[in-house]
Amino acid sequence: MGRGQTLTGLQGSDDVPELGVVSGYLLKLIRGSLGCTQVELAERLGVDDNTVQGWESGRRPLSALRAVDLSRLSQRLTLLGAPAVATSLLATAIEADGFLTTAIRAGSAEIPIWENPLASSVHRRSFVALVTWPFTGIVPSTVRHLPIPKGRGPVADRPQLSRAMQRLFFDQMLTSAEIAGHQATLLRRQATYLLAFDDRKESAQWLAREHRRTAARAIDERDLPSGILSRTASLAIARQGDLDPVRHFIQGTLADNNQTLASLTYWAYWLGEIPETFSDDGEMVELGARSWSGHRLIEHLITHLDDPRNAEMNIHSLLCLVMARKELLESDADLRQRTALAIERADTNELGRHARTELANLRFATQLAGR
Repeated sequence: MGRGQTLTGLQGSDDVPELGVVSGYLLKLIRGSLGCTQVELAERLGVDDNTVQGWESGRRPLSALRAVDLSRLSQRLTLLGAPAVATSLLATAIEADGFLTTAIRAGSAEIPIWENPLASSVHRRSFVALVTWPFTGIVPSTVRHLPIPKGRGPVADRPQLSRAMQRLFFDQMLTSAEIAGHQATLLRRQATYLLAFDDRKESAQWLAREHRRTAARAIDERDLPSGILSRTASLAIARQGDLDPVRHFIQGTLADNNQTLASLTYWAYWLGEIPETFSDDGEMVELGARSWSGHRLIEHLITHLDDPRNAEMNIHSLLCLVMARKELLESDADLRQRTALAIERADTNELGRHARTELANLRFATQLAGR
Protein backbone atom coordinates (compact mmCIF):
# COMPACT_ATOMS: atom_id res chain seq x y z
CA MET A 1 0.00 0.00 0.00
CA GLY A 2 1.41 3.41 -1.01
CA ARG A 3 2.07 6.47 1.09
CA GLY A 4 -0.95 8.62 1.83
CA GLN A 5 -3.23 5.58 2.10
CA THR A 6 -3.13 4.73 5.80
CA LEU A 7 -2.49 6.51 9.05
CA THR A 8 0.81 4.67 9.40
CA GLY A 9 2.09 5.76 6.01
CA LEU A 10 0.83 9.28 5.43
CA GLN A 11 2.86 11.75 3.47
CA GLY A 12 4.90 13.93 5.82
CA SER A 13 4.40 11.67 8.85
CA ASP A 14 8.14 11.34 9.36
CA ASP A 15 8.44 15.12 9.69
CA VAL A 16 5.70 15.69 12.28
CA PRO A 17 6.22 14.36 15.83
CA GLU A 18 3.33 13.44 18.08
CA LEU A 19 1.94 16.79 19.21
CA GLY A 20 1.26 17.73 22.81
CA VAL A 21 0.78 21.48 22.47
CA VAL A 22 -2.85 21.73 23.60
CA SER A 23 -2.59 19.45 26.62
CA GLY A 24 0.78 21.03 27.47
CA TYR A 25 -0.61 24.55 27.40
CA LEU A 26 -3.59 23.45 29.47
CA LEU A 27 -1.17 22.02 32.03
CA LYS A 28 0.60 25.40 32.06
CA LEU A 29 -2.71 27.11 32.94
CA ILE A 30 -3.33 24.52 35.64
CA ARG A 31 0.10 25.29 37.07
CA GLY A 32 -0.83 28.99 36.95
CA SER A 33 -3.91 28.24 39.04
CA LEU A 34 -1.62 26.70 41.65
CA GLY A 35 0.70 29.71 41.61
CA CYS A 36 3.89 27.70 41.33
CA THR A 37 6.91 27.46 39.05
CA GLN A 38 7.78 24.43 36.93
CA VAL A 39 10.38 23.41 39.48
CA GLU A 40 7.90 23.75 42.36
CA LEU A 41 5.25 21.75 40.51
CA ALA A 42 7.80 19.05 39.70
CA GLU A 43 8.68 18.80 43.39
CA ARG A 44 5.03 18.49 44.38
CA LEU A 45 4.41 15.81 41.75
CA GLY A 46 7.61 13.94 42.55
CA VAL A 47 9.01 14.16 39.02
CA ASP A 48 12.04 15.78 37.41
CA ASP A 49 11.58 19.45 36.47
CA ASN A 50 12.58 18.59 32.88
CA THR A 51 9.53 16.35 32.78
CA VAL A 52 7.19 19.24 33.58
CA GLN A 53 8.99 21.44 31.05
CA GLY A 54 8.61 18.72 28.42
CA TRP A 55 4.90 18.27 29.18
CA GLU A 56 4.17 21.99 28.95
CA SER A 57 6.16 22.57 25.78
CA GLY A 58 4.72 19.50 24.09
CA ARG A 59 8.17 18.02 23.52
CA ARG A 60 7.18 15.18 25.85
CA PRO A 61 3.46 14.79 25.07
CA LEU A 62 1.13 13.82 27.87
CA SER A 63 -0.31 11.26 25.45
CA ALA A 64 2.81 9.17 26.11
CA LEU A 65 1.56 8.55 29.65
CA ARG A 66 -0.32 5.36 30.40
CA ALA A 67 -4.02 5.92 31.06
CA VAL A 68 -3.56 5.05 34.72
CA ASP A 69 -0.67 7.52 35.07
CA LEU A 70 -2.68 10.29 33.40
CA SER A 71 -5.54 9.60 35.80
CA ARG A 72 -3.16 9.78 38.75
CA LEU A 73 -1.68 13.04 37.45
CA SER A 74 -5.15 14.61 37.16
CA GLN A 75 -6.07 13.43 40.65
CA ARG A 76 -2.80 14.72 42.11
CA LEU A 77 -3.24 18.13 40.49
CA THR A 78 -6.77 18.36 41.87
CA LEU A 79 -5.58 17.42 45.35
CA LEU A 80 -2.94 20.15 45.10
CA GLY A 81 -5.74 22.67 44.58
CA ALA A 82 -6.18 22.89 40.80
CA PRO A 83 -9.80 23.34 39.60
CA ALA A 84 -11.35 19.96 38.83
CA VAL A 85 -13.00 21.45 35.72
CA ALA A 86 -9.49 22.04 34.34
CA THR A 87 -7.86 18.76 35.33
CA SER A 88 -10.80 16.77 33.98
CA LEU A 89 -10.24 18.48 30.61
CA LEU A 90 -6.74 17.03 30.23
CA ALA A 91 -7.98 13.82 28.60
CA THR A 92 -9.98 15.79 26.01
CA ALA A 93 -6.95 18.03 25.37
CA ILE A 94 -4.86 14.94 24.65
CA GLU A 95 -7.57 13.78 22.24
CA ALA A 96 -7.39 17.20 20.54
CA ASP A 97 -3.61 16.84 20.21
CA GLY A 98 -4.09 13.43 18.62
CA PHE A 99 -6.56 14.82 16.11
CA LEU A 100 -4.23 17.70 15.23
CA THR A 101 -1.33 15.26 14.81
CA THR A 102 -3.32 13.01 12.48
CA ALA A 103 -4.51 15.92 10.31
CA ILE A 104 -1.12 17.65 10.12
CA ARG A 105 0.72 14.44 9.30
CA ALA A 106 -1.73 13.77 6.46
CA GLY A 107 -1.72 17.29 5.01
CA SER A 108 -3.45 17.12 1.64
CA ALA A 109 -3.21 13.30 1.45
CA GLU A 110 -6.43 11.35 1.76
CA ILE A 111 -7.27 9.62 5.02
CA PRO A 112 -9.67 6.72 4.35
CA ILE A 113 -13.12 7.66 5.61
CA TRP A 114 -13.25 4.66 7.96
CA GLU A 115 -10.06 5.91 9.65
CA ASN A 116 -10.81 9.64 9.63
CA PRO A 117 -11.46 11.01 13.16
CA LEU A 118 -13.87 13.55 11.66
CA ALA A 119 -16.17 10.68 10.66
CA SER A 120 -16.13 8.68 13.90
CA SER A 121 -18.45 10.70 16.18
CA VAL A 122 -20.35 13.98 16.47
CA HIS A 123 -17.98 16.50 18.03
CA ARG A 124 -18.87 18.74 20.96
CA ARG A 125 -17.94 22.33 21.70
CA SER A 126 -15.54 21.29 24.47
CA PHE A 127 -13.43 19.27 22.02
CA VAL A 128 -13.58 21.71 19.08
CA ALA A 129 -12.67 24.65 21.34
CA LEU A 130 -9.44 22.84 22.22
CA VAL A 131 -8.69 21.90 18.60
CA THR A 132 -9.14 25.50 17.38
CA TRP A 133 -7.35 27.11 20.34
CA PRO A 134 -3.98 27.32 18.51
CA PHE A 135 -5.66 29.07 15.54
CA THR A 136 -7.96 31.51 17.34
CA GLY A 137 -6.24 32.19 20.64
CA ILE A 138 -9.69 31.92 22.25
CA VAL A 139 -9.28 30.17 25.59
CA PRO A 140 -11.95 27.48 26.21
CA SER A 141 -14.62 28.93 28.47
CA THR A 142 -14.14 26.41 31.28
CA VAL A 143 -10.51 27.49 31.86
CA ARG A 144 -10.75 31.12 30.78
CA HIS A 145 -10.37 32.30 34.36
CA LEU A 146 -7.03 30.58 34.92
CA PRO A 147 -3.93 32.82 34.90
CA ILE A 148 -0.99 32.27 32.56
CA PRO A 149 2.07 31.74 34.77
CA LYS A 150 4.88 34.23 34.22
CA GLY A 151 8.16 33.07 32.73
CA ARG A 152 11.59 34.56 32.22
CA GLY A 153 10.79 35.68 28.68
CA PRO A 154 7.68 36.32 26.57
CA VAL A 155 4.85 33.89 27.33
CA ALA A 156 2.70 32.61 24.46
CA ASP A 157 -1.01 33.36 24.74
CA ARG A 158 -2.10 30.05 23.16
CA PRO A 159 -0.83 26.57 22.20
CA GLN A 160 1.78 27.04 19.49
CA LEU A 161 1.59 25.58 15.98
CA SER A 162 3.89 26.79 13.21
CA ARG A 163 2.34 28.40 10.14
CA ALA A 164 3.43 25.36 8.14
CA MET A 165 1.58 23.05 10.51
CA GLN A 166 -1.51 25.25 10.38
CA ARG A 167 -1.50 25.09 6.59
CA LEU A 168 -1.18 21.30 6.68
CA PHE A 169 -4.11 21.07 9.09
CA PHE A 170 -6.42 23.10 6.87
CA ASP A 171 -5.17 21.28 3.78
CA GLN A 172 -6.49 18.13 5.42
CA MET A 173 -9.83 19.77 6.24
CA LEU A 174 -10.24 20.67 2.55
CA THR A 175 -9.27 17.16 1.49
CA SER A 176 -11.62 15.56 4.02
CA ALA A 177 -14.53 17.73 2.94
CA GLU A 178 -13.95 16.86 -0.70
CA ILE A 179 -13.57 13.10 -0.31
CA ALA A 180 -16.68 12.98 1.88
CA GLY A 181 -18.81 13.76 -1.16
CA HIS A 182 -22.54 13.88 -0.48
CA GLN A 183 -22.78 10.57 1.37
CA ALA A 184 -20.40 10.94 4.36
CA THR A 185 -22.40 13.88 5.72
CA LEU A 186 -20.82 13.95 9.18
CA LEU A 187 -17.30 14.05 7.78
CA ARG A 188 -18.20 16.81 5.33
CA ARG A 189 -20.03 18.87 7.94
CA GLN A 190 -17.32 18.73 10.60
CA ALA A 191 -14.58 19.53 8.09
CA THR A 192 -16.69 22.42 6.82
CA TYR A 193 -17.04 23.84 10.32
CA LEU A 194 -13.29 23.77 10.94
CA LEU A 195 -12.53 25.40 7.57
CA ALA A 196 -14.23 28.54 8.87
CA PHE A 197 -11.16 29.09 11.06
CA ASP A 198 -8.83 29.20 8.03
CA ASP A 199 -8.03 32.68 6.70
CA ARG A 200 -6.81 31.48 3.29
CA LYS A 201 -8.58 32.43 0.09
CA GLU A 202 -9.00 28.84 -1.11
CA SER A 203 -10.93 27.88 2.02
CA ALA A 204 -13.19 30.92 1.74
CA GLN A 205 -13.91 30.00 -1.87
CA TRP A 206 -14.68 26.40 -0.95
CA LEU A 207 -17.06 27.51 1.82
CA ALA A 208 -18.85 29.82 -0.60
CA ARG A 209 -19.31 26.95 -3.06
CA GLU A 210 -20.51 24.66 -0.28
CA HIS A 211 -23.11 27.17 0.81
CA ARG A 212 -24.35 27.61 -2.74
CA ARG A 213 -24.62 23.84 -3.07
CA THR A 214 -26.56 23.32 0.17
CA ALA A 215 -28.75 26.38 -0.38
CA ALA A 216 -29.68 25.38 -3.94
CA ARG A 217 -31.10 21.97 -3.08
CA ALA A 218 -34.51 21.52 -1.49
CA ILE A 219 -33.96 19.74 1.82
CA ASP A 220 -36.57 17.14 2.70
CA GLU A 221 -38.07 17.82 6.13
CA ARG A 222 -37.12 14.26 7.08
CA ASP A 223 -33.50 14.68 5.99
CA LEU A 224 -32.30 16.14 9.28
CA PRO A 225 -28.55 15.53 8.77
CA SER A 226 -28.63 17.59 5.55
CA GLY A 227 -30.32 20.40 7.44
CA ILE A 228 -27.56 20.39 10.04
CA LEU A 229 -24.97 20.39 7.23
CA SER A 230 -26.65 23.45 5.68
CA ARG A 231 -26.68 25.10 9.11
CA THR A 232 -22.95 24.52 9.51
CA ALA A 233 -22.17 25.89 6.04
CA SER A 234 -24.14 29.09 6.65
CA LEU A 235 -22.56 29.66 10.08
CA ALA A 236 -19.10 29.06 8.63
CA ILE A 237 -19.70 31.86 6.12
CA ALA A 238 -21.05 34.08 8.92
CA ARG A 239 -17.81 33.59 10.85
CA GLN A 240 -16.08 35.26 7.90
CA GLY A 241 -18.48 38.21 7.94
CA ASP A 242 -21.29 37.38 5.45
CA LEU A 243 -24.68 37.06 7.23
CA ASP A 244 -26.89 36.51 4.15
CA PRO A 245 -26.47 32.70 4.15
CA VAL A 246 -27.64 32.53 7.77
CA ARG A 247 -30.67 34.62 6.94
CA HIS A 248 -31.46 32.36 3.99
CA PHE A 249 -31.14 29.28 6.22
CA ILE A 250 -33.36 30.70 8.97
CA GLN A 251 -36.15 31.73 6.62
CA GLY A 252 -35.83 28.63 4.43
CA THR A 253 -34.75 25.38 6.07
CA LEU A 254 -35.67 26.41 9.62
CA ALA A 255 -39.19 27.28 8.54
CA ASP A 256 -39.81 23.53 8.97
CA ASN A 257 -40.57 22.46 12.54
CA ASN A 258 -38.66 19.19 12.25
CA GLN A 259 -35.53 20.98 11.07
CA THR A 260 -35.89 23.53 13.88
CA LEU A 261 -36.09 20.77 16.50
CA ALA A 262 -33.07 19.06 14.91
CA SER A 263 -31.09 22.31 15.04
CA LEU A 264 -31.97 22.86 18.72
CA THR A 265 -31.13 19.24 19.57
CA TYR A 266 -27.79 19.51 17.84
CA TRP A 267 -27.02 22.71 19.76
CA ALA A 268 -27.96 21.04 23.06
CA TYR A 269 -25.61 18.17 22.17
CA TRP A 270 -22.86 20.61 21.12
CA LEU A 271 -23.02 22.26 24.56
CA GLY A 272 -22.95 18.94 26.41
CA GLU A 273 -26.57 18.94 27.54
CA ILE A 274 -27.04 15.50 25.95
CA PRO A 275 -24.54 13.20 27.72
CA GLU A 276 -24.42 10.33 25.20
CA THR A 277 -21.96 10.37 22.30
CA PHE A 278 -23.35 9.54 18.86
CA SER A 279 -21.70 8.29 15.68
CA ASP A 280 -23.70 10.44 13.25
CA ASP A 281 -26.06 13.41 13.15
CA GLY A 282 -29.17 11.36 12.35
CA GLU A 283 -28.68 9.10 15.36
CA MET A 284 -27.95 12.11 17.57
CA VAL A 285 -31.17 13.90 16.57
CA GLU A 286 -33.35 10.78 16.72
CA LEU A 287 -32.16 9.47 20.06
CA GLY A 288 -31.27 12.74 21.73
CA ALA A 289 -34.35 14.83 20.92
CA ARG A 290 -36.18 13.95 24.15
CA SER A 291 -33.19 13.93 26.50
CA TRP A 292 -32.40 17.65 26.84
CA SER A 293 -34.18 20.23 28.99
CA GLY A 294 -32.82 23.40 27.39
CA HIS A 295 -31.36 24.88 30.59
CA ARG A 296 -27.77 24.90 29.36
CA LEU A 297 -28.83 25.97 25.87
CA ILE A 298 -30.84 28.98 27.03
CA GLU A 299 -27.98 30.13 29.28
CA HIS A 300 -25.64 29.98 26.29
CA LEU A 301 -28.03 31.81 23.97
CA ILE A 302 -28.78 34.74 26.27
CA THR A 303 -25.05 35.14 26.91
CA HIS A 304 -24.33 35.30 23.16
CA LEU A 305 -27.49 37.01 21.94
CA ASP A 306 -25.61 40.16 20.93
CA ASP A 307 -22.72 38.37 19.19
CA PRO A 308 -22.51 40.30 15.85
CA ARG A 309 -21.74 37.22 13.71
CA ASN A 310 -24.29 34.91 15.34
CA ALA A 311 -26.95 37.28 16.69
CA GLU A 312 -29.63 36.46 14.11
CA MET A 313 -29.22 32.69 14.47
CA ASN A 314 -29.16 33.03 18.25
CA ILE A 315 -32.29 35.20 18.29
CA HIS A 316 -34.14 32.71 16.11
CA SER A 317 -32.96 29.75 18.19
CA LEU A 318 -33.88 31.42 21.47
CA LEU A 319 -37.37 32.22 20.18
CA CYS A 320 -37.85 28.61 19.07
CA LEU A 321 -36.48 27.33 22.37
CA VAL A 322 -38.79 29.38 24.61
CA MET A 323 -41.75 28.28 22.49
CA ALA A 324 -40.73 24.62 22.67
CA ARG A 325 -39.74 24.68 26.35
CA LYS A 326 -42.11 27.27 27.83
CA GLU A 327 -41.45 26.06 31.36
CA LEU A 328 -37.90 27.45 31.20
CA LEU A 329 -39.04 31.05 31.58
CA GLU A 330 -42.34 30.39 33.32
CA SER A 331 -40.66 28.76 36.31
CA ASP A 332 -37.62 31.02 36.73
CA ALA A 333 -38.06 34.74 37.39
CA ASP A 334 -34.32 35.40 37.46
CA LEU A 335 -33.87 33.73 34.06
CA ARG A 336 -36.77 35.81 32.67
CA GLN A 337 -35.10 39.00 33.86
CA ARG A 338 -31.72 38.05 32.37
CA THR A 339 -33.41 37.06 29.12
CA ALA A 340 -35.19 40.42 28.96
CA LEU A 341 -31.89 42.25 29.50
CA ALA A 342 -30.22 40.17 26.79
CA ILE A 343 -33.03 41.04 24.37
CA GLU A 344 -32.50 44.76 24.94
CA ARG A 345 -28.72 44.45 24.41
CA ALA A 346 -29.30 42.58 21.16
CA ASP A 347 -31.71 45.17 19.73
CA THR A 348 -29.44 47.03 17.30
CA ASN A 349 -29.84 48.61 13.89
CA GLU A 350 -27.49 46.03 12.36
CA LEU A 351 -30.15 43.32 12.60
CA GLY A 352 -32.09 42.34 9.49
CA ARG A 353 -35.84 42.91 9.26
CA HIS A 354 -36.72 39.28 9.97
CA ALA A 355 -34.46 39.20 13.05
CA ARG A 356 -35.98 42.39 14.40
CA THR A 357 -39.44 40.87 14.06
CA GLU A 358 -38.32 37.74 15.85
CA LEU A 359 -36.73 39.83 18.58
CA ALA A 360 -40.05 41.61 19.11
CA ASN A 361 -41.81 38.24 19.30
CA LEU A 362 -39.19 37.04 21.76
CA ARG A 363 -39.72 40.11 23.91
CA PHE A 364 -43.47 39.43 23.99
CA ALA A 365 -42.97 35.72 24.78
CA THR A 366 -40.69 36.62 27.70
CA GLN A 367 -43.24 39.09 29.09
CA LEU A 368 -46.03 36.54 28.65
CA ALA A 369 -44.07 33.88 30.55
CA GLY A 370 -44.08 36.09 33.67
CA ARG A 371 -47.85 36.51 33.87
